[in-house]
Amino acid sequence: MRWDDLELLRRIDELEQAGNVAPLSSGLNLLQDMGGPGVAWDREAPAFARELLLASNAGYLTWRENVGQYVHNPSPTSDPSNWLQQIWELHLTLAGRDRARGRVIHRPLPDPDEDDDRLITGMTLEEVARSIADVYTATQLPRYLHDSGVPAEYLDGASEQPKWQYVLAVLEKLHDGGSAARRVLREFIGGWLDGRHHDPPRPDVRLRITALLAQQGWHIRDGLLVIGERTHDAAGTLTALGRDVRVAALHPEIRQVADRYIDSDRIEVAIFESFKAVINRVKAMTGLDGDGGSGLLGHVFSDENPRLFFGDPSTQTGKDVQRGMRFLLMGAAAAIRNPDAHEQFRILGPEESLEELAFASMLMRRLDAAVIVDP
Repeated sequence: MRWDDLELLRRIDELEQAGNVAPLSSGLNLLQDMGGPGVAWDREAPAFARELLLASNAGYLTWRENVGQYVHNPSPTSDPSNWLQQIWELHLTLAGRDRARGRVIHRPLPDPDEDDDRLITGMTLEEVARSIADVYTATQLPRYLHDSGVPAEYLDGASEQPKWQYVLAVLEKLHDGGSAARRVLREFIGGWLDGRHHDPPRPDVRLRITALLAQQGWHIRDGLLVIGERTHDAAGTLTALGRDVRVAALHPEIRQVADRYIDSDRIEVAIFESFKAVINRVKAMTGLDGDGGSGLLGHVFSDENPRLFFGDPSTQTGKDVQRGMRFLLMGAAAAIRNPDAHEQFRILGPEESLEELAFASMLMRRLDAAVIVDP
């Protein structure tokens, strides 16, 4: 029998459409299905194995096979009969279906105002996939993706792999599927980041992924991912993206306090509330009360009988760190928190504002590691 790759693909397509998966359970079963009961295994297996390999290498056909350190896989050229028994669950790819059905897919040019065919990096797609997979079960994912605008033909194989890998595979198919598929991908990612789908990403995840995309020149416009300038912080300037990235890196308690005010362009209030949160943290850790000024902080972090300690009090280095942190905290209360508590808020530039928030974040991280001393 003369084997032909197109005939092979057409038969697999017929079996898949009919739901007859038994002949596709192994390469040997498929050979028997196509060759009939009287097939001459020794003579037919080499040519059949070769056609399968050609179809696979061309991206038309996939299968599973044993892989492992101690697994001996027979060769498709020197031992084709045994090799055909070791491959199973044969399936056509999307390109294989098109070839089997005689469809020629012309890839249209992307919209030059929205998509110049540049990459969305695999790392970014994986970040998106992992975040979504953390929210939904394996059975919920296909429905969520479909409800969010992904066509059903891209949603096969949900139960055959880990959740995040399934989502990543869907995103990669869209990314590489031509301008129409890429638009679906851009609408999906843009809508997800814009909070238009069932469950939006966490704020820190949104900031991180938005930053990754902007570095590649992708930006969100009306829920759609579109091309633009690659964003970075030039010397002496601060972009909106740079601000978001730096806010996302703050200590979680400072970020939680600051977020609500930064989003409404009241960053001076965010600074005041952040340093107030630092003082309140000291009070909570020590059980002490007061106005949170220099007197309270000097007592809490004193050289003699401190209530909180930042290092080993038996060493000179530990004592130096304790003294330095006491002055930093007292200085923050006197020079940053107190003026804002008693006077109108100072108008700060964006860079100085973020530096003060970062200072509050650093103090909060040091308090994370402070040792509470029993009175």
